[in-house]
Amino acid sequence: MHKLKARAAKALVRVNWKRFGVYGAAVVVGLLLLVQVFYPNDRLLPLARIDGLSVGGMTKRDATKVLNSAYQQHQAKIYMGVDTDPFVSPHLSDIDVAVDNAARVEAISYPVIMRLIPTSLFWVSLKRSAPPAPTFGAKFETFVDQSLMKECTKKPVDASLKATGTTLELVPAVPGGQCERADVLGALKTMRPVLGADTVIKVGQKVIQPSVADDMARAYGRTLTIRLASGVSLVTNSESFTLPAADVLSWLDYVVDGDSLVARVNADRAGSYLSGAVASKVAVKPGVSYITTVDFTETARINGASGQALDINGTVASIEHVVRGDADTASALTVSVPPTEQYTRSYSPTDAGLSALLANYAKDHTGTYGISLVELDGKKRRADSDGDKKFVTASTYKLFVAYSVLKRIDGGTRSWDTDADCFNKMISQSDNACAESLQTSLGGGSISKGAGTITKDINAIGLKNSNFTEAGGPFTTANDLALLLGMLQSGQNFSPTNRERLINAMLANAYRKGIPAGANGSVADKVGFMDGLLHDAAIVYSPSGTYVLVVMSNGSSWATIADFAKQIDTLRAQ
Repeated sequence: MHKLKARAAKALVRVNWKRFGVYGAAVVVGLLLLVQVFYPNDRLLPLARIDGLSVGGMTKRDATKVLNSAYQQHQAKIYMGVDTDPFVSPHLSDIDVAVDNAARVEAISYPVIMRLIPTSLFWVSLKRSAPPAPTFGAKFETFVDQSLMKECTKKPVDASLKATGTTLELVPAVPGGQCERADVLGALKTMRPVLGADTVIKVGQKVIQPSVADDMARAYGRTLTIRLASGVSLVTNSESFTLPAADVLSWLDYVVDGDSLVARVNADRAGSYLSGAVASKVAVKPGVSYITTVDFTETARINGASGQALDINGTVASIEHVVRGDADTASALTVSVPPTEQYTRSYSPTDAGLSALLANYAKDHTGTYGISLVELDGKKRRADSDGDKKFVTASTYKLFVAYSVLKRIDGGTRSWDTDADCFNKMISQSDNACAESLQTSLGGGSISKGAGTITKDINAIGLKNSNFTEAGGPFTTANDLALLLGMLQSGQNFSPTNRERLINAMLANAYRKGIPAGANGSVADKVGFMDGLLHDAAIVYSPSGTYVLVVMSNGSSWATIADFAKQIDTLRAQ
C-alpha cells in the first residue's frame, strides 16, 4: 500500500512539470510574438546584413548612413586600354561619386504575416533590392580631365636593347593608346559599385603600335652582337689594340631613326673608358713658351713645342662608324695642345706699369678681382683692374653706414656721444649688430628705409655704382670704395673731427691679414668677408707716400692679398 502511494505521487509530479513546461513555453512564445508584432517598423531586424555589412538592430536612418559611408570608401579600379594593372584606384568620395541607399533601406519591411511566426525575428529573410546606381557630382568630370585624359593619349614605347656582358637583351615594346573624353565618361558612368566586390572599369583605347616592334629589335640585336663579337680594333699612331666587346656594347644608346632602331655610342661612358685606357698612349706633353714682358708689352718670346691629346669626341665618332658597319677599324684621333706659357714680367713705376701689375696679378691668381689704386701725394699715379666690377659689399658696407652717420653728426641731427660706442665697434670690430642698429636709425626705425637713405647719400657724392637697395646686394666696386677713402683722407665731405674719428677706428681694425700684412707703413682699413668674398679697403701711410688700395675678390685668400700689397709697395718705391 505504501509503495502504491509513492508511485502515484511521482506520477503527479511528472504531470505537474509537463504542465509547467507547456505553460512556460507558451509564455515565451507569447512574449516573442508580442515583441515581433510590436517590433519598430523603422528598425532593421537584429541579424540583418545588407551588401555583406552588419546593420542589425539599427534604425533605417542609421543603417543608411553606415551604408552610404561604406560606399564612399569603396574603391573603383580603373584600367586604361590594355593595361594589366589599374591606372588608378580612387575611393568613390575622391571622384565625387555617391551611392544613396536611403530608398532601398526604407523599402525593407517586416510583414505582419511573418511577425506572427514565432522566432521569425531571427531568421526571416527580408526582401532587399540591389544597390542603386551611383550619382556623379560636379567634381567627377574634373577628375576625368585632370587624372585620366593625360593617360588617354599614351605614346607607344619602341622596343630597344640593353647590354648584359656580351649579350644584348630585348627591352620589349609597349603599345600606346588614344581615347576620347566622351568614351571615358561613358565607361565610368556604367559602374555599379557593390560592397565586398571589385568595381572594375575598363576604358577602351585605340591601340597605337610602336615604330620598332620586338622582332625588329631582336634582329638588330643579333646583327650588332655578330658585328661586335670580337670587339673593336682601335688604331693609334704607333699601335693598335682591341676594345672589348662587353665594354663597347655597354656604351651603346638606342634611338629610333624613321622606323629603324639605331645604336649610338654614348660619349660620356665611352669617354670615361678612353681617358683611362687610351689617352696616355697618344698623349705628347706640350713644351713651354718663355715670354718676357714690360708692363703690357711683350719684349721677348721663345716658343715651346705643341703637344697632343686624345680627341675623345672624334674617337667616339670613329668607333660609331664601326658599330654602324661603315668601317672595320676605328682610329684614336688626336688634337693639338698648345705649349704652356711661362712669363717673366717687369713693370715700370708708371700708371701703365701699375695697371699692368694689377691686371696680371689678377690673371695669374685664383679667383675674380676688382682692384683700385690711387696715390694721394707724390707722383699721384692711378691704376685699376676691373675697378668698376660690382661685388657684394660684405662688411665694407659699414664704411658707407659710417659716412651717413657722420654726415648727420656734422649736420647737427645726431650726437657723437650717443653713436660713438657702436660706431667704433662697427668699424674696428666689424660688429654686425651695431651696423644694423645704426642703419635702422638712419631709416627712422626701418632698416630698409635706412638702406635707401645710405644709397642716396653715397650716390650724391659720386659713388654711382654702389647701391644698398638693389636685390641681392648691397653692392659696390673697388673704384667707389677708393673714391670714398680718397675723400676721407683729403677731408672732402668730412669735417676734420669726423675724418679723424673714422680714420682712427680704421687704424684700430682687428682684422689685419690682408693689405696691412703686406704693405710697408701704417694702414687704416676696413675688411669684408662672407662665403668666398674677401675684400680690403685701405689707406696706406707708407714711407714713399700715402695711397688708397682697394682689393675686392671672390675665391682669393688673405695671403694672396697681402702679397699683392707687398708687390704694389715695392713697385711704387722705385
